[in-house]
Amino acid sequence: MASIIRIKRSSGTAKPSSLNWGEMAYVTGVGQYGGTNQYKDRVFLGDDGTNVHPVAGHYYTSMMEHTPGALNGVTNSRNSDGGIVAILDSNRKIDLWNVDNLTLDANTLSSTNTNGDIIFNPAGSGEVMIPDDTKLGFGGGTNGTDAANSTIEYDENGTDELRFAGANVRFTPSKVTVDNQLIVGGNSSLGNIRIENNIIASLAGAGNKIFIDPYPDGLSNEGDVVIKGNLQVDGTTTTVNSTQTTVNDPIMMVGDTTSTRTVMTAMANGASAVVVDQVTGIAVNDTLLHSSFSASGITTVTAINTGTKTLTFQGTAVAGISTQTEITVVHATDTNTDRGLGFTYNTGIGTANSTDGFFGLDDSSIASSTAGTGNHGTHGDDSRRWTYVPDATITASVVTGTKGFLDIKGIYYQSGNFASGGVVWFDDTGLQRSTNAPQTPVITSKQVLTAITKVTLSSLSSGITVAVGDIVKQDSTGAFGVVETAVTGGNSVNLIGVEGTFNTTNNLRREGQSGAIANLASTPGAATNVYINKPHWTSTLDGGTF
Repeated sequence: MASIIRIKRSSGTAKPSSLNWGEMAYVTGVGQYGGTNQYKDRVFLGDDGTNVHPVAGHYYTSMMEHTPGALNGVTNSRNSDGGIVAILDSNRKIDLWNVDNLTLDANTLSSTNTNGDIIFNPAGSGEVMIPDDTKLGFGGGTNGTDAANSTIEYDENGTDELRFAGANVRFTPSKVTVDNQLIVGGNSSLGNIRIENNIIASLAGAGNKIFIDPYPDGLSNEGDVVIKGNLQVDGTTTTVNSTQTTVNDPIMMVGDTTSTRTVMTAMANGASAVVVDQVTGIAVNDTLLHSSFSASGITTVTAINTGTKTLTFQGTAVAGISTQTEITVVHATDTNTDRGLGFTYNTGIGTANSTDGFFGLDDSSIASSTAGTGNHGTHGDDSRRWTYVPDATITASVVTGTKGFLDIKGIYYQSGNFASGGVVWFDDTGLQRSTNAPQTPVITSKQVLTAITKVTLSSLSSGITVAVGDIVKQDSTGAFGVVETAVTGGNSVNLIGVEGTFNTTNNLRREGQSGAIANLASTPGAATNVYINKPHWTSTLDGGTF
């Protein structure tokens, strides 16, 4: 009969108070960690000091009774606390790993607490590193099998760039304060735009154009662009395609004598020339301002190379000037160019009927004129005139073309340039002047100023022959006038000094000759006024007949 060897045992909840050296004991029941049943389902062993130590038991082995490498779905129903021991497989792998609120399963690291964050926080100066050519993907799904929609990649051994691909990038601060900033150091490129320091520039391939478009549809003419502060435009042409322009300035200035240029090539200390972005509008003897040009910061342009855009200046520089530095140009030369407003309009249908006009100060075409009584350099103050040219040719700020008409209610002369009651007359330069006042007449033997009316009588009933100075008079109406130009057998005649009104009913007679010479046809407009009471000088005084 077989023998049964039994160790000390208990069905209670307490472990042995002491055990001899090498003596074993067992507490039966369902064990747990801590609590009332913390000693159940354990085997204890005494040491050489009769101390009791747990060394085995189903409490422990039940935690390991599963396939090596498998944790996902494993349960332990033996122990009340359901503890499980992770056992690696032969490849030192486990299929699921949970640490606090993190779960590592296959290729997915996830948080188990609702809305829980996942934080990568290396100690000290450690960094979270992503190897070269490895993409950090976004929007790729939750199971690790979908391709990411957007990525960030550092291509170190290729382009040596940090690349963003896929969706748009938006910077959204959690709250709006003056401290919310997106700070990018160095040279940054966005599409074909380069941003560096305080400069926004286009890159190659952008057609040398930068668009600022406030409307979301793109490149429309809608929306508002608001610029706070002063606006400076450095260029050769400024085009405004708006249909309405308003300016708050009560006085608008054109032809400013001060402008800026940008240094394009670094200028060394001791240099006598500087390369700028443009030389249009600069003339020899203009002044350049920058602290590097001289001790006073002022120098004078002595030569201009329009091909290389180089300005040679007087003296030598006392310090260098780096590229992208702005210098000031003060225009100190009379260029004899005009100042004003040019405009374009159509005189009919078709591009061939487009023409330019101008109104403003005429300084170019009469720069050497001596008209007027003033003295401004080599020509009079009055030679600089306000002009209007409806069909103008504008070349290099110089306007040429026939002057236009002025349609206004009246013209005022400034004090000292007219006599009260005087009459306007033209001098030999075309300048309008005032005669003496009626209260201060002069003695003369001829040439009296008179106002006359000129009428053309057309559609005459028969051809007439009249000489210059003949008087043509109409029966009944008493209207008469003096023949201006001789007519031989013609059906129309020009009369000046006309008095009265001609009609189409009564006969016309030549004074000093009996019988009618013709009458006016009933056609409306047969007697046409060419002008009425137009002032003329005359040397003929006629007392009339009786």
